[in-house]
Amino acid sequence: MDNSRVVIFTSSTDAHSDVMASKLHSLGHDPIRLNTDEIPGSTAFNLSLNGEGWTGGISIGSDQQSFLGFEDVRSVLVRRPGFYNPGADMEHDEQAFVTAELDHAIGGLWASLPCRWVSHPTAIRAASWKIEQLGRAKNMGFEAPRTLVSTDPERVKQFYEQCSGKIIYKCISGPGAIMGAAGAMGVRPPDLQLPTVMITEDQLEHVESVSQAPCLFQEYIEKDVELRVTVIGDEVFTAAIHSQEHPKTKVDFRHFDVDIPYRKAKLPDGIERLCVEFVQSYDLLFGAIDLILTPDGRYIFIENNPVGQFMFVEHLVPELRMCDALASLLIRGSGA
Repeated sequence: MDNSRVVIFTSSTDAHSDVMASKLHSLGHDPIRLNTDEIPGSTAFNLSLNGEGWTGGISIGSDQQSFLGFEDVRSVLVRRPGFYNPGADMEHDEQAFVTAELDHAIGGLWASLPCRWVSHPTAIRAASWKIEQLGRAKNMGFEAPRTLVSTDPERVKQFYEQCSGKIIYKCISGPGAIMGAAGAMGVRPPDLQLPTVMITEDQLEHVESVSQAPCLFQEYIEKDVELRVTVIGDEVFTAAIHSQEHPKTKVDFRHFDVDIPYRKAKLPDGIERLCVEFVQSYDLLFGAIDLILTPDGRYIFIENNPVGQFMFVEHLVPELRMCDALASLLIRGSGA
């Protein structure tokens, strides 16, 4: 087998995939991009089982000029795959059937490829549940916030009092976890990003609404800085996000209309090692971990996104050469 191609499994709107494809081209490689929103429209699927096992693959593009075959794949980068795109003229039940068949066919192809995955869709899904993440992080030695997941209004009120009136609410079903709702092999809907918010006395007057769906509450952790720790293979890239320098970003730094400093940072060896071990405990080769560094010097685990964004960090902290590290990992393939 030649094993010469890098595949990017994503959607047509993912800017990170644009950057990675350009980087790989600049290094002399010709990646194949497989966008879920262009399946089945601009693809043709042909697999054959014979005496030598499975052969064939997927032809890609309006004129099907690119071919992704079993013998071609060195590595696959799973970035941000979205929904498949069955015919708009189909009835709902027909679309559901076509989507399920596509999910199983492409899932079967993915499960059969002996290549390097960054990271495998089943590993991404397993790593996406925030509740499990927090328990695993505590068991591995991280400190984590006191957390309540509840549909009981009275229990939420008690938790508010236990935390001296300082708790936050955050969405449980982040982009990674939603992946599982659309297919076990990594198909996911567009990002649904809700900000982290402080809970006030006024909001507690509407606490009965938590009975409609499980809600995740955490004690509010005072911050010196927030840390985005990106693990790529065995390498660690840490950015300190100085979110406390602007009122709008104190609770949630993801207000990108506000300019706050991002700087390269170095974790203590033990914390850095824990971050790598945590990501690799899921058989992942990529993870974007959020930590808080408290004013008294403690490192608090918040969450890990197995398909997290990283280019915005590299743009603001160019010395964190994550794009180069990811390209190198993909080019080396499974033999290195």
